[in-house]
Amino acid sequence: RHSRRGISLTVKTPDMLHSLGRKVTRSSAKGASRTLSTEVPVGGIRKTLASGYEMPVFSLGTWKAKAGLTGAAVETAIKSGYRNIDTANDYNNEAEIGASLKKMFDEKVVTRDEVFIQSKLWNSNHRPEHVLPDLEQTLKDLQLDYVDMYMIHWPQAAPSSGKSASTRVDGAIADHWSKNPMFPLDDEGYFCVDVESHYIETWETMEKLVDKGLVKSIGISNFNKTQIEEVVAVAKHPVSLLQNESHVYLQQKDIVDQCNFRNICFQSFSSLGSGDTNYASYASPTGTIPLKDPHIARLAEKYGKSPAQIMLRWGVQRGISVVSKSVTPERVISNFDIWDWELTEEDMKSFDQLNCGWRHLLWGEVSHHPDYPFKDELPYGYELEKCSNFAPGQGSDAAPK
Repeated sequence: RHSRRGISLTVKTPDMLHSLGRKVTRSSAKGASRTLSTEVPVGGIRKTLASGYEMPVFSLGTWKAKAGLTGAAVETAIKSGYRNIDTANDYNNEAEIGASLKKMFDEKVVTRDEVFIQSKLWNSNHRPEHVLPDLEQTLKDLQLDYVDMYMIHWPQAAPSSGKSASTRVDGAIADHWSKNPMFPLDDEGYFCVDVESHYIETWETMEKLVDKGLVKSIGISNFNKTQIEEVVAVAKHPVSLLQNESHVYLQQKDIVDQCNFRNICFQSFSSLGSGDTNYASYASPTGTIPLKDPHIARLAEKYGKSPAQIMLRWGVQRGISVVSKSVTPERVISNFDIWDWELTEEDMKSFDQLNCGWRHLLWGEVSHHPDYPFKDELPYGYELEKCSNFAPGQGSDAAPK
């Protein structure tokens, strides 16, 4: 279980922040605030998952976090009060994260049971015999005996050759399948697909990881509504988390409601729309991105907050979990400073006008797999594309070497 010590989340110095506690205030608007009767626990608000474990709802994201900067961001985050770190093998930075976690444990900034670590099974390892090797590499890189949450990263076994397990040590890049990379390509440069693998088999194997004590809770990511129901129908260990893209332009109201009904915690990735590094193949209907949206800018001015803080506060205030990535220390701290104020009911309602359905991570290059989840969102007449981003988990388009 995680510590519930009180903490001041308005202190800006991370070295001071993790050791202090007080009651906090919430402000309905700039200049108006009231005192809460309870203390904010370290890590912010928590949710009890269907598995029975508690999870801090605010997670530091590490997708597209560049090597050499990720570890420092994790250390800043933990010292600033974060108690949830989101990772994945294909991001190619779990070893760096593991070194920083060990440092935080050794320096007694936190203990292992005070930090919620979530990771993901990669698409190339959906076959039952490949699931454990994927997790073992993650545990080795993170220098942990277990992870708190382990998710199936995508429902489709693509990119995947299905021939053998592939992890970051084999190459967290796109390359010819014969080299066994995590993003295998066929002879023509298209992503390989393993059509003989299905996520139900994968899920059943994931459940065995819980039985072995290697993971505490299991979940899914990038699944659509029908696929969620399929997993729920066979689950012996509960589906505790769904991590999908969601932000003010893609609010996912139906799936959030479905998750609430099924007692699945909904967690948003790209909670800020992924900024200027988004992978969108078409511009949003608003003509801009969430961080530059004029309505968000007006709210930021009204509350005296940053656009990022406005959107992250909106996320947790609507009752979901959020993942937010930054490697800039000031932004890591600022993004987390959302607990001592709130948006008014009227301003919360105003976000409805932004829900235009813009998904930046469509990834049509793997849509030839039958389990690809967003077929109904592909443009009319879409023709399969060859791989153009050779290290997508790392925010890089560098070609393989």
